Amino acid sequence: MRLTPKEFELLAMLAKNAGRAVTHRQILLAVWGAAHVGDLLCLRVFVGQVRQKLEGSPDCPRLIVTALAIGYLLAAE
Repeated sequence: MRLTPKEFELLAMLAKNAGRAVTHRQILLAVWGAAHVGDLLCLRVFVGQVRQKLEGSPDCPRLIVTALAIGYLLAAE
């Protein structure tokens, strides 16, 4: 599977915190930097792209899960 550098950084950030919700702000700061802390649309697009590549059914994600009003988490299996 091929991931872009940013997709890989996003997945690595979630993997380091597997099983715990990571806030939108934490992800944006770690992956894109302080200038993009409020760019939720960008984050949603990248999460969607990574889900498309990883998930069997990205419309019903089981690996990268949305933590409502918080952020995302990588499900620890």
